Amino acid sequence: MIIYKSNNLFLKNLSDGFYVIVNTWRPNSLRIINEAQLKILNEVNNKKTLDEISFSLNIDKKNLYDFFNLFLKQEIINYNPDFSRIEPFDNPSSLDLWIHATNKCNLTCNYCYISTLNSTGGMSKVVRERLIEKLKETALKRNLKVVKIRLAGGEPLTQFRYWKDLIVESKTAFNKINCDLEVGFITNLTLLNDEIVEFSKDYNIQFGVSIDGFDFYNDITRKFHNGNGTFDIIDKNIDRLIKNNIRLSTSTVVTNSNMEGLPALTEYLIQKKVFFRYSIVKGEYINRDVLSDFLNISYEIMEKEIENGWEFSKYHQLCDLKPSKLGFQTCSSGLSGGAIYVDGSVYYCHVQVGGESGLTGSIFDSENDLVEVIRKGNHYEGMKSDDCKTCNYKYICTSGCPMYRVDGKDLNCSLYHKFIPRIYELQGKERLKLLLDRLK
Repeated sequence: MIIYKSNNLFLKNLSDGFYVIVNTWRPNSLRIINEAQLKILNEVNNKKTLDEISFSLNIDKKNLYDFFNLFLKQEIINYNPDFSRIEPFDNPSSLDLWIHATNKCNLTCNYCYISTLNSTGGMSKVVRERLIEKLKETALKRNLKVVKIRLAGGEPLTQFRYWKDLIVESKTAFNKINCDLEVGFITNLTLLNDEIVEFSKDYNIQFGVSIDGFDFYNDITRKFHNGNGTFDIIDKNIDRLIKNNIRLSTSTVVTNSNMEGLPALTEYLIQKKVFFRYSIVKGEYINRDVLSDFLNISYEIMEKEIENGWEFSKYHQLCDLKPSKLGFQTCSSGLSGGAIYVDGSVYYCHVQVGGESGLTGSIFDSENDLVEVIRKGNHYEGMKSDDCKTCNYKYICTSGCPMYRVDGKDLNCSLYHKFIPRIYELQGKERLKLLLDRLK
């Protein structure tokens, strides 16, 4: 029996004779190995049999076989040359929708991609009610287990009073068909009040919070119409959500203006113990060499905090990278996800709302369920460069957002090749610390 080793392995020396090893084409495959285990794996060259490796290392054949079985599930090794790949699936068990609840916004972020911003108000009652009914019809027809809706805009909290009762009624209705309705607000968090807090506690509402830096770095881009900054309000309201055990995550759009503040923001968000995602601005120039320096400093801060027990894998993400989950496309758009505009139009992606590009249909389509409507029109997920298709990191970055690829590739490709190994290294150090702590 020949032993085969994946061609897509990442290996990094951590410390004290321990290594992190990952099959970058296999979800959740990270393992910690020691020197002796590495020596065995180094004998695997896709030619040697189990007997030959046993003889070469003078290890009992049964013990060696048991060892290789430990790495079989993650496909670090295999007993045949056909390693699995991540393939598209046709029948989703969940639906994930971005709801453009309003065009109105109380901020003036200069990088905002919404072309219809402040051109109209919020979604009408007719559209809201039809949307929920369409979601329920689709969930029943496809036996969906989860439906996720993210209310965005504009600033969706300006529409809270219009959605409040509908959310309560909808959660009850979805429970009756054994489908979980998850609701979240994608918000600048400047309009939080006691009513919203209490409602969110009672109905498990989640928050995606935009914050572009610590203190004045945030206020460079995220300002009210009168020019005043928003950080102090956001900071106070993050604390309110945390105090009330309301789930939240933060998202930062990194630009030339705020990248210098990433280290301070990293320390701030680690202290808050909230999930944070750093996304690189799209549609405008950014100095990636300088950004790389500030990201390096930020990851050094994270590495130190791992030693203090901070959970790196739980609390941080860079752009759309999926180093553990992996995927064949960047998000669910076009398959089991899409965007709904204020008038009920359905789009492939939320960056297209209000225009002609990416329009796939309407929630008022009586002949097709919502998944069928989403899958109409143009699809972009397969438009990838040739080198992306064979890259070791193809399932981690998935060539980036298809809306912003250039020649089938993410503009941050070289940056990803630098920081994906760093992310795996930190995940390895996190795992190693847990293992060593258990042995103490």
